[in-house]
Amino acid sequence: MTTLKFTYRSGQRPLDGFTLKRGVGQGGFGEVYFAVSDGGKEVALKLLRGHSDAELRGIGHCLNLKHTNLVHLYDLRSDSRGEKWVVMEYVFGESLAQVINRHPNGLPSELIREWFGALARGVGYLHDQGVVHRDLKPANIFLEHGHLKIGDYGLSRRMSSSERGELTRGVGTPHYMAPEIKNGNYGRSVDVYACGVILFEMLTGQPPFDGETAAEVLMKHQLDTPDLSKIPGAVRPVLARALEKDPTKRFATVLELARAVDAVYGGDRREGTGMTRTAVHALAAEPRISAADTVVDERLPLPVKTLVPKPKRSASFRSKLAELVGGLAIAPAVCAIATAPCALLQVANSWSLLGRVFLLSTVLTWAVVLVGRFPGRNDRNTWGRRAFQLLAGLGVGVLAFWLDGWALPTGSGTASSRDLVFWTGHRLSPEAFSIGVRYLFYFGLATAACRWWLATDRQRRERVRVFPIGAALFWGIVFSFLWPWESSPVIAGLAPLTIAAIASQVVSPWSVRDEKGKLGSVVKS
Repeated sequence: MTTLKFTYRSGQRPLDGFTLKRGVGQGGFGEVYFAVSDGGKEVALKLLRGHSDAELRGIGHCLNLKHTNLVHLYDLRSDSRGEKWVVMEYVFGESLAQVINRHPNGLPSELIREWFGALARGVGYLHDQGVVHRDLKPANIFLEHGHLKIGDYGLSRRMSSSERGELTRGVGTPHYMAPEIKNGNYGRSVDVYACGVILFEMLTGQPPFDGETAAEVLMKHQLDTPDLSKIPGAVRPVLARALEKDPTKRFATVLELARAVDAVYGGDRREGTGMTRTAVHALAAEPRISAADTVVDERLPLPVKTLVPKPKRSASFRSKLAELVGGLAIAPAVCAIATAPCALLQVANSWSLLGRVFLLSTVLTWAVVLVGRFPGRNDRNTWGRRAFQLLAGLGVGVLAFWLDGWALPTGSGTASSRDLVFWTGHRLSPEAFSIGVRYLFYFGLATAACRWWLATDRQRRERVRVFPIGAALFWGIVFSFLWPWESSPVIAGLAPLTIAAIASQVVSPWSVRDEKGKLGSVVKS
């Protein structure tokens, strides 16, 4: 684990009246320290770095707000060097993001009901005070012995005409930004939308939209409809309304949204606590760890004992193996059918070329289907998958080189001093080496660039999507400058990529939910 380096050490007093005990966390906002006042009060001190006047105003809006579900801000002060410090409540607990990470299949329903209700009460209080948070996300929500608190008010703004100019800035976290932000609309509807995204994440363990870049995620928020197939049937209408693209069609207030969620889950409450009995007993055993506003002290142990839902039954190894073998077995037939139209584009005596396209398509399909079965990473890092795809593509490149008729002769019949001689006696001429490297790089890079694991994902929306096919063709064209044009036509490279994008989707398992919400597995083998 990387050791964080802080500006100040334990025992220093950069801000009059407070003694620093340790650094808690760092980020683009600056640094957070655990400190003790001269009177003995434990607080969190947040040193602002590179702040703007707008950010300071956002913090100033919330200085005098007091609510049981908000992290309290005590003061905004300057030290002798002119640096700004926020004095705030020190929260003993962890972030909601950490809890969700431990529940990849979603939180228990009783916790969703209680915690989402507390979140709505905190946000509703901000709205009643004329403040919109604008950066609601699990990482900014904290749990202290089961009690939820909202923090990080740096992007908060008053809903008043005097600050309309400030509200036009595209700020926040892409995974939780409402579509109307593109028009500079920062009313309470953006917090309602963000709460809907948080509810989706509490239910499924993942946000409704994801991507490799912030721009891709924002575009999906603008255009795509969230996939609610993993959401319990009773909650779908509520979540669909909360995530409406048109803010006028959403719930008018976050408390209205919370009441709809509460009505769905129902259940008995423990009198005077607002918590279900199960949640109270589970959270009473939670250990205390340190957290402050937007960061958590990573050096302290995180709680591992938590309320875990019953695991769902998964398919046996034997059935998964049979499913995989069945898909690989029908891949040649699918590739043969997809190769047939290529005959219309060819001239006479081109059957050898069609045969090469068929073999390369089949092998590439096998490779991407196998790579697609590798388990994913929780940190959304795709480079591991791309590395395996690169290796698979290099293997296809070797096969393409061999199918093109190139061989490694032995002996000295036509040997040249420029040939590369292996220990086995085989020779590789400079011309063959150049063409071979270009085959390897073409198929290696084009295969690594595509996101095959999404095309073969069991939970994909459609059995066969057009986008992965277009993406494969696009990357094939992009890397066509590497293709050995003097050795074979470029269709021998473009066609296998395109056909593999079709065949890999056809032969991969596909799970869909029927209209009644029951999960049905659709596997053709």
